[in-house]
Amino acid sequence: MSIIDDINASGLPAATRFVRLRASRKADPYNPAQTTEDWKHPVELEVHGALASSTSTRTPDVLDVQTTSTAVLTVADPNADIRLGDRIRPEPADGRMWEVSGFPSRDVNAFTGWQPTLEVQLTEWKG
Repeated sequence: MSIIDDINASGLPAATRFVRLRASRKADPYNPAQTTEDWKHPVELEVHGALASSTSTRTPDVLDVQTTSTAVLTVADPNADIRLGDRIRPEPADGRMWEVSGFPSRDVNAFTGWQPTLEVQLTEWKG
């Protein structure tokens, strides 16, 4: 047994539960031949991972103040169905919600073919 077998067996032992939300599709009320996103009834998928916050920027404006935060979610399953435009929330929900703002990265070891995790770029906007 090698160290890679040990890592694959353990996954991310301290992983946190998250829910991936993907908008379902519904008929567009203005053009029934087209569909539009329905965020009131999203398709949910539970994933396990570790969140690392990157930056947080507060932008004051005359009329409004906006805070933008970025983070990286490392998901234990490299084949998790997460894509650009999905939303991620912690489970249990605590009021935070991130949007997948970059293409998820399924890095592969060039020598062994090992895919340890899925890296997901996230952005959250408040204000």
